Amino acid sequence: MRVLMLVEGYNAVGGIAEIVDSLAFELNRAGHTAAILSTRDLEAERSGYERHPQPGIECIYEEIWNRKPLGLRHLEALVRIPWHARFGGFAHVLRFWRPDVVNSHLWAWDRYPTVMSACRSAAVPMVQSLHVTDERGRGRMGERGLRALEQAAAIVAGSAATRDYFAAKLPAPRHAHVIIGGVDGFAAASAVAYERERPYLLCACRLHLEHKALDVLIAAFRIIARDFPALDLLIAGGGPDFERVAQFVNDSGCAERIELLGVKSRDELRALHRGALVFVLPSRPGECLPLVYLEALAAATPVVGTDTGGAREVIRNGENGFLLAPGDVDGTVTAIRTLLNDEAMRSAMGVRGQGLVADTYTWEKCAARYLAVYRSCLHDIRRTA
Repeated sequence: MRVLMLVEGYNAVGGIAEIVDSLAFELNRAGHTAAILSTRDLEAERSGYERHPQPGIECIYEEIWNRKPLGLRHLEALVRIPWHARFGGFAHVLRFWRPDVVNSHLWAWDRYPTVMSACRSAAVPMVQSLHVTDERGRGRMGERGLRALEQAAAIVAGSAATRDYFAAKLPAPRHAHVIIGGVDGFAAASAVAYERERPYLLCACRLHLEHKALDVLIAAFRIIARDFPALDLLIAGGGPDFERVAQFVNDSGCAERIELLGVKSRDELRALHRGALVFVLPSRPGECLPLVYLEALAAATPVVGTDTGGAREVIRNGENGFLLAPGDVDGTVTAIRTLLNDEAMRSAMGVRGQGLVADTYTWEKCAARYLAVYRSCLHDIRRTA
């Protein structure tokens, strides 16, 4: 089967791009052919924090047109854009790459009509994967684009919470297939722990404050640091708000104990997860299900996260980690302190988390679930032909 996967900013470091990257790799490993078509993230290009395809994965960069709302900033919306300008690059890829299925992981609602129109013209079924639980369109244009989901051959939601969010807006997502991302459990479990003289808490994410509440994390560590003078905080990742996060660190009063590591490779991250006492990532409302939660659990590291989106679908509060309300600094402090003071609890939570990932959330199983969706779409087409 030939699968063309669409995503925004594949060259940037982020959870959705990681899902697409790993899913494409697993599909290719299983004997299928998957390629990625993506817009470019210019901020990632400027910062130097860029993702590169895994071996054997073809990545094609094309702009995917989106309709801008009429306003003083977008008077060009008055102009009727020729079909070839709106769909040309994407349609060209469809014509010459000839996929059996297009799987869109695009999060901007106002791009959906472009993808749907081009796929319909090429007679290729389109599967839309939804990963976020906040509004990602541009006003009325976004709402209009969202309605294009009604024409999708199938819809996949990255969590039950995501499915329910979109099901409240229109009927089609009520029947979405819920497929949570995966992790390479064997590589995570067999990684050698990062060696460091001082113990540490770990946070790894794209440094984008719209979604990641790193201000909450640093405020919590500032309190924790007083009670645990031998403990440090390591933050791995790059992104558009790197400088703002660095400023938070400088203003924290304990900057000498917080280290911004920048972007790390998969192997480096696995070692960091294995060596951490606790993984901590507070999120904003609208965050769906950070893939790094699964990566930490796979390394047998308990997680302190935020009860947003689908987080509670993998973090069992009190069993393999703790979930706090958005913005809860005091609750984050209490959860971290509880885990630091109880090594047996940390160990038991780690074992339970690792078992959950090994049983349910591997990339092999994730790819198999996606393949079942793709095949059902092709079967429906053949049956109606």
